[in-house]
Amino acid sequence: MNSIFRTRKGTISDIPFLAKIEYEASLPPLNYCFWEGLLQGTGTNPLQFIEAMLRADAGNWGDVADFLIIEDQGKPMAAASGYTPNSEDYCPFRLSKLGKIAQELNWSEEIATTWGDRYVQFWGGNLQPSFLTPQATWIIESVAVLPEARGRGLGKLLIKTLLEEGLSKQHSYAGIMIIHGNEAARHTYESLGFKPYQTFYADYFLDQCNFGVEFPGVTKYRLRLD
Repeated sequence: MNSIFRTRKGTISDIPFLAKIEYEASLPPLNYCFWEGLLQGTGTNPLQFIEAMLRADAGNWGDVADFLIIEDQGKPMAAASGYTPNSEDYCPFRLSKLGKIAQELNWSEEIATTWGDRYVQFWGGNLQPSFLTPQATWIIESVAVLPEARGRGLGKLLIKTLLEEGLSKQHSYAGIMIIHGNEAARHTYESLGFKPYQTFYADYFLDQCNFGVEFPGVTKYRLRLD
C-alpha cells in the first residue's frame, strides 16, 4: 500500500503524541532524556511532565501550535517545532509557569520549590546560557520520527517544510543544534545545507552546567534562507 503523507500544525488533541516526539528527540545519542534527572523524587516521569508542559504553554522550544506534524494515512508519525526564540529566556522551560505545572501534576509546594531550584542549577543558574544563545531568528527543535516510521525520509521532509515556513515568515536564517555523536541528525542537517556555526565541547559543560551525565558537547548549525 502506498503511503500518503500529510503535513499539518499541532493542536491540543495532539499533546500526548507531541510529548512522545519531544521525548524521542531528547534521547540521541546518549539514550537519556535530560528531564529524567530533574524529575527524580517527584513521582513524575518525563512523558507526564512534557505533556503537562505542553498543556500549560510552559515550553520555550515550541508551543503546540509551533509543531509541524507528518501523518501517514491519518496516523501521526513525525513532528518538529519551528519557532522564533524568546528574547529573555533560552532554556526549555518557562519558570513563570511552574505553579501551573505543579497544579497539573499535583505537586506539593515543597516538590515544586525543590524542582525549580534543581532546574536553575541544572541550566547553570542562567536563563540565557551562551550555548543556547540563538544563532538565527527561526529555530528548528525537537525533530523526531516514531521508531516504526524511520528510514522513510520523514525527518528531512519535516525540516524542509519548516524551512519553507521560516522563509515565508521573512526569516533570513534558520538554526538547529545537535549533540555530538548524533551522526544521523548531523548527516541529515548537512545534506540540507546547514553549516556549523558554533561548537561547545565537553569541557564547557563540565564547568558551566550540571547535566548529571557525561555530556559530549553540541554544535549549532545555521542555514541562510533568502
